[in-house]
Amino acid sequence: MTIPETLREDNIYLGDFGMAIQGGTAVTAKVQTPTRFCAPERFYKTDPSFASDMWSYMCIFAWLYLDFHLVCGRGGVQVMSYLVNTLGPLPERWHGDFKYYDQQGDDGWYDQRRVPVEHKTLMSEVARREPAVSKEEQELVVRIFEKVFCYEPTHRWTAAQLLEDPDFIDLMGRYGSGYGGCLTK
Repeated sequence: MTIPETLREDNIYLGDFGMAIQGGTAVTAKVQTPTRFCAPERFYKTDPSFASDMWSYMCIFAWLYLDFHLVCGRGGVQVMSYLVNTLGPLPERWHGDFKYYDQQGDDGWYDQRRVPVEHKTLMSEVARREPAVSKEEQELVVRIFEKVFCYEPTHRWTAAQLLEDPDFIDLMGRYGSGYGGCLTK
C-alpha cells in the first residue's frame, strides 16, 4: 500500500466501515464484510460488540504493519479455515453453529488436538514482513496480535487495555508515533 505524500501527516485516523451502531445492538446480518476483517464469533450467530470491533481493528493494524492481509480468504469457509490453520482449533461449543449463507462448517475446525500449520502461525506470518524486522520485534508484534486474535471475545483485549500495554507502546514508539501511553490523561 502506497500513501501519497500529500496525504501524509503526523496523525493517523481510523474510520469505521460505515456500519456504526450502538454496542450490544442486535442485527439480522451477523457477518460483516469484508469477511477477512470479521471477528470469528460473528460467523456463530453473535451480534457485533466492542470485542468484535477490536478484532477488526487488529486486522487493519496487521495489514498496515505487515503490508499484507494477515487473514486471507473470500467468504466464511475460507476465512475460518485460514484462522484455524493460523490460530488452532475453534471452541468446541461453536460446533454446529457456523452460519455464512449456505456454506457448511468443517468438523475438523473443532478438533482440539489440531495445531496451527507451521508455515501459517502468527510468527511465521510476521516473519514474512518486508522490510524484515529483528526477531525481537517479530516476537513483540506476535505478543500484541495474541492479545486480540483470540477466539473467545471475553478473552480479547479491549482498546483501553491495548493503549496501556507496554508491548503496544513499545511498538508505537519504534515508528515515531510519539505515543507514550493512554491518550486520555
